[in-house]
Amino acid sequence: MEKIKIAQIIGNSSCGGVISCLMNYYRHIDREVVRFDFYTYGPSSYDEEIKALGGEVHYFPTVFNFGPSVAELTKQLKGYDAVHVHMTTLSFVGLMAAKNAGVPVRICHSHSTTDTKDGLKLVVKDVLRYPTRFFATHEMGCSERSNRWLFGKGNDAKLLHNAIDLERFSPCKNRAALRKKYGLENNFVYGFIGRFETQKNVPFLIKAFAVVAQRRPDSKLVLVGDGSQKQKVLSLIKENGLDEKVLILPDCSQVEKYYALFDLFVLPSIFEGLPLVAVEAQAMKLPCLLSDHITAETAVGGVCKFSSIDKPERWAEAMLQAASLHGVECHRAMRENGYDIRTEAPKLLEWYKEIIKK
Repeated sequence: MEKIKIAQIIGNSSCGGVISCLMNYYRHIDREVVRFDFYTYGPSSYDEEIKALGGEVHYFPTVFNFGPSVAELTKQLKGYDAVHVHMTTLSFVGLMAAKNAGVPVRICHSHSTTDTKDGLKLVVKDVLRYPTRFFATHEMGCSERSNRWLFGKGNDAKLLHNAIDLERFSPCKNRAALRKKYGLENNFVYGFIGRFETQKNVPFLIKAFAVVAQRRPDSKLVLVGDGSQKQKVLSLIKENGLDEKVLILPDCSQVEKYYALFDLFVLPSIFEGLPLVAVEAQAMKLPCLLSDHITAETAVGGVCKFSSIDKPERWAEAMLQAASLHGVECHRAMRENGYDIRTEAPKLLEWYKEIIKK
């Protein structure tokens, strides 16, 4: 039987949560039945794994180079059974190209919301929602909030959870040894994993932690990631005398080891769809302190507290209070809530088969 061919159009492969979520599904879906080909602006750390799993990797011009981007995608997308586009309001580019190429099933996937204080960008995003929905035949998203934002109230978008491999993200047995390796055995460790970009609000976190460090001398902050704001973050660390208090680690393929270093996971994002890192943290039995701009749907079975990010001092107070929280074993609850990739990947395949048949 010929495999179902689906083009997964991501664009910016540095948007870690999106491609990480997709790779979770591709690793656990029946690849004898379906093949995913990935379309991005350029190389990612997943390229070799995608090829090893039987998929193809294709690059195309950024959508800000509109004409060449549409033309190249139109040429490359011919012959697919479906396209699944993950570029939020910029998805209309891939969807338009897919329609031009005669692809019958065109899925738009909402992975995020937006910053309500984004001014002109917010207006542009609002406008772009309409062509995005026009060219899509099916709508999907990671949370009810992200679906409402992109597709409007009363939408019939399918919900696809940011499911994870619960066997991989389980409480670490050699936690003490890992903490000793990084010199954290006698500290209370606040941990962050994500891109150093505006959305993730890392400079704000540094300002808040400066207050925490004064009031709780045994505290340390571990930041895992990189991005365009790294230099700004480094400057703030130096300005606040936090050189010995903040540890920055590079992202890696075994990110689950980093969660083992933390006592509390913190995520002060300005906007999110449903953050994969918070799902992983809960699976690792970590309590989470999350921005109140993040949907409450993120509490998928673990211990989550949501707090305002209007002022660093207020977030600092929340960080200090949340230090008393204790994580819970929540794998069973996560399975029941649809966050076990081993049960969710087969469901996605059945949905693909159903809509492609139509």
